[in-house]
Amino acid sequence: MKRLSIASILLLSITIAGCETTSQGNKASTFGKTFYLDGAGNWGFGAGEVPQGLKDAGYRGDVEIYVWTTSFSPLIDQLNIPAAKLRASALAQRIKKYRKQYPENELNVIALSAGTGVAIWAVEELDSETRINNLVLLGSSLSNDYDAGKALTNMNGKIYVYHSPHDMVLAGVRVVGTIDGKRGVESAGLVGLRPPPGQHGRVVNIPWSRRYVRYGWTGSHTDCTTRRFIKSVIAKHIVQPGVDVQYDTPPERTTRLTRNQ
Repeated sequence: MKRLSIASILLLSITIAGCETTSQGNKASTFGKTFYLDGAGNWGFGAGEVPQGLKDAGYRGDVEIYVWTTSFSPLIDQLNIPAAKLRASALAQRIKKYRKQYPENELNVIALSAGTGVAIWAVEELDSETRINNLVLLGSSLSNDYDAGKALTNMNGKIYVYHSPHDMVLAGVRVVGTIDGKRGVESAGLVGLRPPPGQHGRVVNIPWSRRYVRYGWTGSHTDCTTRRFIKSVIAKHIVQPGVDVQYDTPPERTTRLTRNQ
């Protein structure tokens, strides 16, 4: 355990030192910015597909891949909550820096699996001067009753939660524990996220449907990051209104979770 702790600290130090992101460069100054966070272990799900899918849909902004993990082990990263929160704070600082440079630009965040916890914690650390627009959660390993109220106060838009009962990875999270440290509860990526009181319209739960198979999402844990699914479905939450984009997916059927469920 001592060796593991030392290794984790070294990996965290390396990541903080500057290897945490890849970016498309100066597009951020003109067309806005979207951060993308992979899941635990940083196995690269969506790292190429998310930027390409958004570009296919007409997005002209910068897409930055933010690496928050401290290992290549999903289990270690899922359970190392203090390190995840430290990386969330670092992301919040990057968002604040960007917002200070480009106060008028739109800024969004997309995250997968355990990365959704890091994303929402980062948004919680923002303020009225550094709001983001939309937050998209894919296969979220946050607990379904996580209170998103604090994050929503620092957002202009909504939290979109794509969830599937066929996600076998999240079925195992019931035993291992959610990214916010709860056991024996369903993840938001399985059943949706319960909205805070008075905020029902700002948490949009979108369940898996068979119609999504043709866009690459079979209902499993990571294929919601396929290039076609990002282009055809997810991009509508990111591409600014007024951009001429032809989406070939029907309107989503949404579900609502209440505090009594």
